[in-house]
Amino acid sequence: MRGTGYPELPWQVFATARMTTDPDPSRSALRQLLDAFDGRAVGRLELVAGRPRTGLLFEAFETHQLEDLDVALVLAALAAQAHGEPALTGQELAAAVADDSATRLQALGCLTSASPALRSGMLLPEVVPAHGPEAHATSFRLGEQVFRLACEVFGRPPRPQPAPETGPFRANAEILGELRRLSLDYRRRAVRIFQLDPWSGTGIEVLDGTAALVERGRREAARIEARLRCTPVERPFPVLSLRRRHRLDLDALVVLATVLFQELLEGVGAVDAVDLLKLVCESEAELLERRHWLAPLAAAGLLRLDGGFAGKDLTADVSLPNEVVDGLLGAQGSLGADDRLDFHAYIQQLDSSEPFFRDMDGSSFGS
Repeated sequence: MRGTGYPELPWQVFATARMTTDPDPSRSALRQLLDAFDGRAVGRLELVAGRPRTGLLFEAFETHQLEDLDVALVLAALAAQAHGEPALTGQELAAAVADDSATRLQALGCLTSASPALRSGMLLPEVVPAHGPEAHATSFRLGEQVFRLACEVFGRPPRPQPAPETGPFRANAEILGELRRLSLDYRRRAVRIFQLDPWSGTGIEVLDGTAALVERGRREAARIEARLRCTPVERPFPVLSLRRRHRLDLDALVVLATVLFQELLEGVGAVDAVDLLKLVCESEAELLERRHWLAPLAAAGLLRLDGGFAGKDLTADVSLPNEVVDGLLGAQGSLGADDRLDFHAYIQQLDSSEPFFRDMDGSSFGS
């Protein structure tokens, strides 16, 4: 960590001087704290203890029940990221919050699986440490939500985001677009819960904690399910026809769409069955409960399971039969001209997996 360039004053005097320059008390307090961590000021933990309990970031600390040392570790990571250091080891974080050995050892204990800073996703470990010695060498990143809140504290008010679509679907390609985005949400969740390497290596950067990712997945799934329910059954959308014919739930549609886009964009004809199942599970316990979930889809002819051991579906490679691809996209003769143009124009924008996996807010279709 670096010095700030300000005169070296006792932290109490420094804090008082800074308070007179900013009319927002919580912003002033955050500025004082970050300055203290930048300069490794003596008494920075006492300054943390006297922090406000209101304001964007400080309220988040209270909501997730972070103790003083937890808050100090998060602020140390925030100060480091602001200076271009996105990852610090547990040893570096402990050194940033305290000058004495005993408190540094205590800080390492706040970087384990039981820590509220880790459970809330405010600090993200490379691998969750079970105890202090493991935390010592583990790399930690700042949670995205912390950086967003801090930027909001010091920046302009965020631009209002358009409300997500809630009405009936207008085109088949719009349904596929929503399934694609939900697949991305599920992939981010799987990367965090299962350390799912096939998805983490494809342009997805996961900076939120498990709880936030699970909540987002549930919220988006409920929204899309509501849109599917309110779409009139007489609309001849191929995805809806396939859904009704086989009584598919939303998870099944997400899995089919995931394999579809892998084939269309990457030329990857098969995906590991266990990785697909992890997409639609929120925990290891659920993964065990649903270990045979793919079998009915295969029995219905919606998926092909190849190359696995007998009776062990999760060891297989999963691909889509050609008729299922047609069933999702619509056969050339049955797909409406406008819908077909919308979807093919969309596909042409996605030259590689990088924009595919990064585009969380892609444009809707048929609007």
